Amino acid sequence: MTDADTAAASAAALTTSVCPGCGAVLAVVPGMTGSRPGASPSCAGLFEVTVRGLRDEAGPDLRTAALLQLATDAYDAQHLPTGGPARAVVRLCLELERDVDPARAVQLVTDAGPLQTRPTRWTTTVADLAADLDVVDLPALVRSWAAAVWTDWAPAHPALRAAADAATSGQLPPPSRLGW
Repeated sequence: MTDADTAAASAAALTTSVCPGCGAVLAVVPGMTGSRPGASPSCAGLFEVTVRGLRDEAGPDLRTAALLQLATDAYDAQHLPTGGPARAVVRLCLELERDVDPARAVQLVTDAGPLQTRPTRWTTTVADLAADLDVVDLPALVRSWAAAVWTDWAPAHPALRAAADAATSGQLPPPSRLGW
């Protein structure tokens, strides 16, 4: 192998992309295709790998299923496509502020309008979660990440709390009435 071969291989290995949803800078994995709206293929793949163990155990274990749903809501809240429904963010409100079980939150939040504003930066992303897995327990990381994502949405909290109120009362008002 020559220096030219090594340089070309190193340059290819260092190709990165910025996730349009969370802003994480991740290595581009050739052939990886994203299946999550609002996320880069590398970010969606990293999320899937990071929660794979939770997904494998979620069926028989209700606590693991709840943790997986919390992780999914945190991820989806960071990768909300422009104009997309804010269901994941409303579920975070219910889960974190009102101690609603994540499975119940999914049942309650069947509709949510789009948000007009979104965070300009994220305190924690799935890349941070994955980087800390070797030193911190995954459930603690997921809970901390979800709390950080909810905090990052602070400017929209009044509208999100109103949507959470409506979801728990069973009468979701039209999105335009929520100020979204």
